[in-house]
Amino acid sequence: MTAPGPARAAAARLGALAARLGLHVGGRMGTRPGERRFPGRPQTSGLELEAHTAYAPGDDLRHLDWNLLGRFDALLMRRFTAEREVLVHVLLDASASMATPADDRKWSVASELALALAAIAISSHHAVRLVVLTGSGPPRMSDVHRRRAGIVAMADLLDTTAPRDSLDLGVALGTYAHRHPESGAAIVVSDFLLEPGRLEQGVAALRRRGYAVYLLQVLARAEREPAQAIADGELVDVESGDSHPLTLTPEVLARYAELLAAHQDALREMAVRQRATWLACASDASVERIVLDDLARLGLVRTR
Repeated sequence: MTAPGPARAAAARLGALAARLGLHVGGRMGTRPGERRFPGRPQTSGLELEAHTAYAPGDDLRHLDWNLLGRFDALLMRRFTAEREVLVHVLLDASASMATPADDRKWSVASELALALAAIAISSHHAVRLVVLTGSGPPRMSDVHRRRAGIVAMADLLDTTAPRDSLDLGVALGTYAHRHPESGAAIVVSDFLLEPGRLEQGVAALRRRGYAVYLLQVLARAEREPAQAIADGELVDVESGDSHPLTLTPEVLARYAELLAAHQDALREMAVRQRATWLACASDASVERIVLDDLARLGLVRTR
């Protein structure tokens, strides 16, 4: 009997975590009933009364407010706060850099984080689609899931995925926005090791379609503190194949720290411009800690 892959093995644990959490996302509402409230968009039925409108011929008399008719002799129709599902698109970067450094857990943490967010979306009565963005060919997409059984199906998709090749994430996000105009919420999990300007094109395309965008960066410890994991020698770009001689002098390490800080600042500023939500987290933290600490502080998840 074949042993389950790492994502399938983690599915039960992440499903149990998700059962006690709620996902709080923005984005354009769908047409199916759900738990997300949309104040300001009253509808004819629901749980919470929001407004009254004057009766017009053809209105359904079941929604007439008979109490107000008796008190004020006025024909007013009850309108309730809309409650709809939001389609949550979890987009996972599967380019070669997500598996680098090879002995780091960056890909494992990123894929488990994507699966955890998908599971929390289902437990929150949202619809969810997991999308694996690869550099070779079109994205690998799950069906749209609304039930817990979908967690296993999405885990199996991850277990048949290996990060490889180069990926222009900005172009990939722009293409996805064009092909999926139904919008909703887009949660992008990546290391975001690309020029912020190129990424911004894709984020802007999602925002134009009405998506609420959440950018979750996962970086390896060696990418944050190279002296802890990299020795002098030759540095090879796993996506382009370019190589560079490397000597880790104090000056080089200081310059690297400056460049990384500038890159992170540029990504945060881009997110602010595009009204997207940004979070950076480390691959040496557990997914549970990222969800319960970092995402909770962000307000993206909350304990039920």
